[in-house]
Amino acid sequence: MRKFLLYPLAYLGLLACQQQPLAKFEIQVDLVERFEVPIHIDVAGIVDGTQAVFLMDPVSGSKYPAELNGEGSLATVLPHLPKGTQVFHLFAGTIPSDRSVSVEETDSGIQVNNGENKVFFYQTAMAFPKEGLPDYYKRNGMIHPLTSPGGQVLTDDFPAGHVHQHAIFNAWVNTMFRGEKVDFWNQHQGTGTVEHKEVLSISPGKWRTSFAVKQSHISLKHGEVLEETWELTTYPTEGFFVFDLCSEQINTSQDTLHLLEYHYGGMGFRGSREWNVVDSIHYTNEWKILTSEGHTKESANHTKAKWISAYGEIGGETAGVTVFGHPDNFRYPQIVRVHPTMPYWVYSPMYEGGFHIAPGARFKARYRFYVHQGIPDEKILASIEADLTRPISIKVLP
Repeated sequence: MRKFLLYPLAYLGLLACQQQPLAKFEIQVDLVERFEVPIHIDVAGIVDGTQAVFLMDPVSGSKYPAELNGEGSLATVLPHLPKGTQVFHLFAGTIPSDRSVSVEETDSGIQVNNGENKVFFYQTAMAFPKEGLPDYYKRNGMIHPLTSPGGQVLTDDFPAGHVHQHAIFNAWVNTMFRGEKVDFWNQHQGTGTVEHKEVLSISPGKWRTSFAVKQSHISLKHGEVLEETWELTTYPTEGFFVFDLCSEQINTSQDTLHLLEYHYGGMGFRGSREWNVVDSIHYTNEWKILTSEGHTKESANHTKAKWISAYGEIGGETAGVTVFGHPDNFRYPQIVRVHPTMPYWVYSPMYEGGFHIAPGARFKARYRFYVHQGIPDEKILASIEADLTRPISIKVLP
């Protein structure tokens, strides 16, 4: 049986050698070898956007499934790129692969999967705290749950002790608007909140899937101040999960929003309830923190970090997530606020001084999430950091 299954692949390899490639690409990798690299190439005007395709390394003969999205883009994930230059040929045809990502919209949100494994859920329906807690803690427009490759839930929503924190969420804290303080993070202050607004688009694909949503940052007195767009893109990496979150805020009001110097606020992560010492029912162990500069939980607070890892035991197994800031982000590498006892951290650019978002102005930020079973892999950390700070060069050859 095993021998029989090789025949179609052998035939495909022979066919690839006989036919002319649809295109040729040169990929250059600088300084750091790469692993599980998402590839996205503009092939508009070069390749028909509807046919099945694959990439082949003409030197080794290795073949890699790929996908055209119908709009002139080619997507795949290459498992390994050594330092130096490689050439890949693009051929028409299909080769088998177990890899895929998928996205599904439900009545309550958007679920993203890697193969058969859940990656994360974006909450569009309003979620409410448990009975006995005030409704002003209600929230949507956050990612929860975030799930590890082993199935552990890495995030917590409405956590004991900090009910106003919501898994993966973005909110400013100490702001001034029309001469008054507005706190979009601490809902119990009664001045502001953040809500999901609408789903803009869903773009499914086996090798790259994405969706875009809008959120509203609301002054409870004056209405919407910021409109924020999240675009989330997920890739079918093997052994771990990878997705990108791109945020763009625009001031939709007629007045400037002033973000005052403060010790926290921004893109935050609230970790597992098993790491929450205040949660007497679910707590089992302290989380661990590691940053790009080598800081741990004890020393990471208010230090700059290109990336920050949070991990620990959940259900008796170690799992975690590392979040990378993008070099284009304001004040990169940004300061991270790491709470001394509670399992949350947040990228907090206002710690270095206040700034403002004027009417019609935009504030952009990008993050890459690496979700891992066990502790973070050093070679993957180095690879992803290099992907962001020294991206590979891709050139279409004549």
